[in-house]
Amino acid sequence: MSGLNTGKGRCQGTARLLIRPVRAVIEMGAAGDVLTAALRAVHHSNRHGSEEDFIAVAFPTMRMGREAMLPGHDLELIGSEVSLNAFLGLEGVITLKRRGMLEEAEIGEVFTELGMVGAAYIRDRACEKHTPGWIRRSEARAARRGKPLGNPIKARGHDRKTLVVNHGDAVLHVREMVGEFTDAPLMVSTYGLSGTSAPAILPVFPESAREADDAA
Repeated sequence: MSGLNTGKGRCQGTARLLIRPVRAVIEMGAAGDVLTAALRAVHHSNRHGSEEDFIAVAFPTMRMGREAMLPGHDLELIGSEVSLNAFLGLEGVITLKRRGMLEEAEIGEVFTELGMVGAAYIRDRACEKHTPGWIRRSEARAARRGKPLGNPIKARGHDRKTLVVNHGDAVLHVREMVGEFTDAPLMVSTYGLSGTSAPAILPVFPESAREADDAA
């Protein structure tokens, strides 16, 4: 396992790729399978690629449902032409295409302007630390190490403003933050998500911003 990337890497942010399931997949209720496979492929790409060429993920159509935040059907990937081409060549993505589950996906150029509307997709660890799964894993780690757990953590329900994404054994809580695009380096995790301390405002136009424009 040595040599795999951990922590944050830089997203070049010069190219984009829209991952969208075909209508039949959506109607069958299998759009989530496409999302899961695509996110797994992003993680693999970032873990095995260059720390200077990570792929960032965006959920431009995420929206509030009746009881929870919903991801929408689109997943937008931001990276370089090299990293996105490598992503398209991964086994999981090839399988989705071979099964006819994806709309035609083409890598496009990113056009940016300082001050334009963008969005960061932030992994909210504060929410995760109060989920039953996190508490169980913390208790198991403490037991293995023979150390006390410390102050007890009370489980609480999911924050309705965060998107809950299952990623293998991990459960990620993702917040969208709309902001202005700057020339700051785009730093994201191996999951393709931003951190809370330095949100990476990506050159995407989320549905939430579009709705705010329409209402103005």
